[in-house]
Amino acid sequence: MSRLNIILLIVFVAALITITLSSPQTVARIQNGAMTVFSPFMRASNQLESGVETVGTESLSPAQLREMVDELERERNRLKLEVIQLDEIVRENNQLRRALQYVEKAPLSVVAARVISRKPSTWYNTMVIDKGKAHGIEVDNPVIVPVGEDAGLVGKVSEVVGDNSAIILLLTDEMCQVSAKLQNSQEQGILNGQRGALQTMPNLRLRYLSREAEVAPGRKVESSGVGGLFPPDLVLGEVFSVEIGAIDAEVTVKPSVNFEELIDIFVVLPVRDPEDEADMQSESGDEDPVAVEKPALTAP
Repeated sequence: MSRLNIILLIVFVAALITITLSSPQTVARIQNGAMTVFSPFMRASNQLESGVETVGTESLSPAQLREMVDELERERNRLKLEVIQLDEIVRENNQLRRALQYVEKAPLSVVAARVISRKPSTWYNTMVIDKGKAHGIEVDNPVIVPVGEDAGLVGKVSEVVGDNSAIILLLTDEMCQVSAKLQNSQEQGILNGQRGALQTMPNLRLRYLSREAEVAPGRKVESSGVGGLFPPDLVLGEVFSVEIGAIDAEVTVKPSVNFEELIDIFVVLPVRDPEDEADMQSESGDEDPVAVEKPALTAP
């Protein structure tokens, strides 16, 4: 045994004898001091022991952990789906609210309809709506949607299939032609759609403008009303690019209507003259029987 160990042993024995021979009060003070010094180490030891025991009793197998992770992922996906569905409901409610507000203040006589069929191969050419002959819809009736505070042109009715169905030819189809003009200008031309890729919305084409026309990107294009088929001042789009030819100018127009997400639309009904309505009823034999009998009652 080394000299240092012997000295430490003598000191320890002397301290032990001193504590044994001391009064109970002194022993109690020494015990309290020792507890104060060693209590942090004792608490740490107890916590470590408890942690080890917990790990030993609650440890999960890899299969159980994988099952818990899968369950959490399923719950997360379910919540994400609910959020998407709620967002879709909110979007449709907002669209319906805007549609109802537009019907209330629309200067035109319109019938609200909903898109019920649309083929991917003709997505930007035609669509089918849930209104038809029973609602006064006829071939060539314009179709519009609200665009801000204005009305944007969607296309026209190309065929009335039945009492509750009609086919709409979209403005983005090259066969739908509209007399158009530059906003706040006398420059007029013919606007129609263009054949494009199925995955992207095609731009419109405005032809037969004069070479001197003041055309700048971003300028609004609207219907002119020439020809009487489409009402004037319907929003068509805005200038995207200009190409000056030898005789005239041709403009590429970005549509103002979002043709990718059409759901609720409005069919513009013709405004008929009351005399024309009476003539049509007379020709169809739908006269009011009382009105027919009145002359007989007043005859001499």
